[in-house]
Amino acid sequence: MRFRGSVPSLFLALLVVGSAGGCKLVKNSADADGGQDTEMVSSRPGGNMNVLVDEIWDAKVVPQLRDHGTDMATLAPAIASDLQAAGEAHGYRPSSEGSPWNFATSVKGRIVAAKTDTRAATADVDVDGDGKADAILQLGPLIRGTAMRDVLPFIDFTSFTDQIEFAHLSRALNTKAYETALKDLPRENLVGRDIEAFGAFTMRGQGDKLLVTPVQVTLSAQ
Repeated sequence: MRFRGSVPSLFLALLVVGSAGGCKLVKNSADADGGQDTEMVSSRPGGNMNVLVDEIWDAKVVPQLRDHGTDMATLAPAIASDLQAAGEAHGYRPSSEGSPWNFATSVKGRIVAAKTDTRAATADVDVDGDGKADAILQLGPLIRGTAMRDVLPFIDFTSFTDQIEFAHLSRALNTKAYETALKDLPRENLVGRDIEAFGAFTMRGQGDKLLVTPVQVTLSAQ
């Protein structure tokens, strides 16, 4: 997977007004990234972010992360070795140099620890078989961060009214991830179970935890 920086405004060629929530789509005339969905999504002033997310979730968000995610078994050592190189090879950042790298990923492994006595519940996953956690899956209901919004190449701040609306979009995406992928997951007896998930995470620095927000999860039987 290879994500390259933001879509320059001079390539925004076709504006299509959506039918619900005041949404609009801007067609990118240059799609050079191997089939990635780059049809830009935005909202008019007063647009309902929950409606927008409902519209794009199954059609755009989940396929983007499922089809363009890099296996965590590849990502984790690459990031540990050189975050910048890993970002250039596998990541995406929607703005200028120095912004955090965002990664779409698939996580497949065994749960070695779980913290479920909090609204910000998590599960630690070993993906390389050494018994140690390589990634942390957010289980919610409190989902931290903006990785879900910032990893998507068809979403850019300049297409939204202001920072407040952009923040509402992030919360709507996190809520949708919880409601569709995480809400019905058990919170007991997770350790020792195999799990597979597709999601996204953000790296602001070399030492950051690999904290993944899943959009799809498959959990083995006990």
